[in-house]
Amino acid sequence: MSDKPAPWLSPRAEDSISVSAEQVAEYLRDHPDFFTGREPLLMDLVLPHGSSGSVSLVERQLTLLRERNQGMRRRLNEMVRTARFNHRLFERTLELTLHLMETRGAGARLQQLAQGLRQGFDLDAVAMHAISREGFPPELAAELHIALPVTSEADAQPAVGNLLRPGRIVCGLLRQPELEFLFGEYEAEVASAAVMPVEIPGGLLLLALGSRDPDHFTPDMGTLFIRFLGDAIARLLAEEAPPPGSAGATGTA
Repeated sequence: MSDKPAPWLSPRAEDSISVSAEQVAEYLRDHPDFFTGREPLLMDLVLPHGSSGSVSLVERQLTLLRERNQGMRRRLNEMVRTARFNHRLFERTLELTLHLMETRGAGARLQQLAQGLRQGFDLDAVAMHAISREGFPPELAAELHIALPVTSEADAQPAVGNLLRPGRIVCGLLRQPELEFLFGEYEAEVASAAVMPVEIPGGLLLLALGSRDPDHFTPDMGTLFIRFLGDAIARLLAEEAPPPGSAGATGTA
């Protein structure tokens, strides 16, 4: 740092030029090392400190640094907690996906999915509905009718039409008709939910996860694990249906 004073601080100018507080502040911002070697001056500077009187600039700086470090520590701890939570979520998602791959049959896979979600993801309610569009392939339709409520898209539209857009995951509070359709007699147990429509041969699988905690599912939350599980079950259920145009591929509602 140069010891050459700014023109407006020179001995010749100080008698004729009035220096404003803004000019002093600007000079100190441009010369952050101004107080290097001038420690006695630092000790003479004081700042208001509420009802406890005044503190030196050094003490005030130390206080600000401590407060900043505490804030950074809190943010770091929050990041660590989030990382641990996401790691556990990833492990459970991977474990459930492997169980689904090892299971055979659409009905058994759907039961495994519901059971795995209830046991491993801190959920109070899990519901699945098959929504028929052009009709499910017979092999898939037979198991869906056993494992899940099956509803035509026309009948489902009045209650959950807003939730039937493939690829769109809705998280947060649901309307009363949506809760009643999805969770039935357990709708009073659900304060927040995540709903994902999964495309399967002939229609949709409407996957709904519910919690008593109104803040468990929020519109700004991440949905990676829900989407991953939805994509996994969609591919596995597609294995249960023959390719379009093959023998036995006629639709059944």
